[in-house]
Amino acid sequence: MSSRRLPNWVGSAALGVVGVVALALFAVAWLSSNQIRSNVLLPVADDRPYDVEVTRTPPARLVTASVDEPPRDGIWGFENERTYAQLTSLLRRSEEGTEWAATSMVGEFTVGSAARVDVDAYPGNPTIAFGLGYNAVRAPGELGPLPAWLIDGRRSTWVIVVHGKGTDRRTQALRMIPALAEAGFPVLVVTYRNDDGAPPSPTGLRSWGLEEWRDLDAAVGLADREGAQGYVLVGHDLGAEIVSMFLHESDRVGKVRGVIFDSPVLDLEGTLDYGDGPLERLVGEMGQQFARFRFDMEWSELDQVARAGQFDVPILAMHGVRDTVVPISITEAFAAARPDLVRLVRFEQGGHGDLWNIDRARYERELGAFLEGVLEENG
Repeated sequence: MSSRRLPNWVGSAALGVVGVVALALFAVAWLSSNQIRSNVLLPVADDRPYDVEVTRTPPARLVTASVDEPPRDGIWGFENERTYAQLTSLLRRSEEGTEWAATSMVGEFTVGSAARVDVDAYPGNPTIAFGLGYNAVRAPGELGPLPAWLIDGRRSTWVIVVHGKGTDRRTQALRMIPALAEAGFPVLVVTYRNDDGAPPSPTGLRSWGLEEWRDLDAAVGLADREGAQGYVLVGHDLGAEIVSMFLHESDRVGKVRGVIFDSPVLDLEGTLDYGDGPLERLVGEMGQQFARFRFDMEWSELDQVARAGQFDVPILAMHGVRDTVVPISITEAFAAARPDLVRLVRFEQGGHGDLWNIDRARYERELGAFLEGVLEENG
């Protein structure tokens, strides 16, 4: 009995279908890598709208129409382009609005003003926020000068603060500056490539520490020349990856006494959300690989959990259980990999980057205890 052969057109059609599917996957993965570029790699300023309306301004109070912002009690900034207040205590929340105890810091809000919540909680710079003097200095980076704030202190160990996402987030450091200044630490708050006032990178994109560590290295070099005998490095969010890459790559790590991570990104790949379906995950993973080749993103180098064995300084890692941007599970895995070095402090009510806001006393207590411990260990 002879076997029947399929017509030639069947094979050609099957190859055509495979080709169309492959082309479609390629196109979707390319678009996925574009989305990674937009959401993760492109430096963007804070462009959130001013969409919370002020409805009443009783003495030392602000009443807003929103019942959702801020999401919980704590200390928050409230800002628009001309005015800044600090919301210090949630007094009442109802369907009619939200009433806060408030302190005016820049200008005065009026009824009908529109503003937004600011997690940094203070405006401008150390002088505007606290009347604290500082020097505007520049670190000589490989791409050009990098603006920084320098607050003098009596100690020989400096605290160097590296901000997270955003193009001018030095204000992120304002919440910890009073405690650090009171304890006598010189504080250097740095910028890096693609920040406002800093030189752009050749690609115009963030590399999440793969290149930015060199800018931190330049800032540490500046501190060296100013007489610093040791450093504690602070990394917020993206800043944690920059600090980590500095520790892996720099020749200046000998004076690092300790590291503080606040809501850290310790595995950028692990923060990417591809969705739950198998096809979504496939496309997302393909997009990630496309981003690796298109934008020189070496994801494995940014996996600090996998690289935990390469760390050799004490680390305080503070993370919110309610963080929906960076899962606390990644920081937990990092701490579990190095229990000899890492102290993980969980803020049960904390979200992303708001740990100080929701429990200032505990945050500053943990900060102070870690710094004093580092100083004792290093004499």
